[in-house]
Amino acid sequence: MKRRILGRTGLAISEIGFGCGPTAGLMIRAGAEERREAVSRALALGIDYFDTAPVYGDTVSEAHLGETLRDLGAKPIVATKVALEAEHFDNVYGAVIHSVEASIERLGLPPTLIQLHNRVGARRADKAEYGSGALLTVDDVLGLDGVVAAFRALRDRGLVRFFGCSAYGGEPASVARLIDSGAFDTIIVNYSMRNRSAWEQPSDVARDYAGAGGRAAAAGMGVIGLRVLDGGALAGEAERAVRFALANDDLATVLIGFSDRAQIEAAAKYAEGEQIRRSLSS
Repeated sequence: MKRRILGRTGLAISEIGFGCGPTAGLMIRAGAEERREAVSRALALGIDYFDTAPVYGDTVSEAHLGETLRDLGAKPIVATKVALEAEHFDNVYGAVIHSVEASIERLGLPPTLIQLHNRVGARRADKAEYGSGALLTVDDVLGLDGVVAAFRALRDRGLVRFFGCSAYGGEPASVARLIDSGAFDTIIVNYSMRNRSAWEQPSDVARDYAGAGGRAAAAGMGVIGLRVLDGGALAGEAERAVRFALANDDLATVLIGFSDRAQIEAAAKYAEGEQIRRSLSS
């Protein structure tokens, strides 16, 4: 498994990331033995970047991932998230601290990377159009008692090393302000054969990501790709879709949600095929 540098973090991570979300659901719905076998095989193949969140399976994903890693005695790179709700508007700082502390307890280890799962816009809203949690403003994130202030306090306590934000949804102008602030080390972007707008001029896409991926990469951020199979719509073209994403050198890792061990094996083969293509064309 080829490794890529996660932007200015300097971390070398596997170019395929193990997505622990609800769509594929292995980390949420599989039994303990199946989870151990899948994670053990992923690690053996060189996949050492695991992406989870407290909203995945209502905290089950984090708890199962932590249990599985302890059983295996493994310490890969783990990224989790914070998703604030409207009830947290009055105390964003405190809600972030509480969320991360609870994630650490479930995981049984401090995450290497903590990511803001909320989307950002010009005005607050109880729910974002895409994704989990409330719609935050840029000031909720960058302000004196905002998300970044809490992330920095957690880092000062040694509970996290790096932090990131999301460009999956939200208003492009507000996302651009987060990127340009220099406050974040990484960003998650939507990127697939069906929607390339995080890098390319859009053409008939439901959501325009306004070049957020390219902008973040130019700013030195580690860029993490998700929905490369477009929520399953490209499952019939999985190899082509994964290799398309891996061909983008700006992406540090491509997150894939796995349902079983066979899908892990397949993803590793797709990555190997892209490496062979590159070697032949160089």
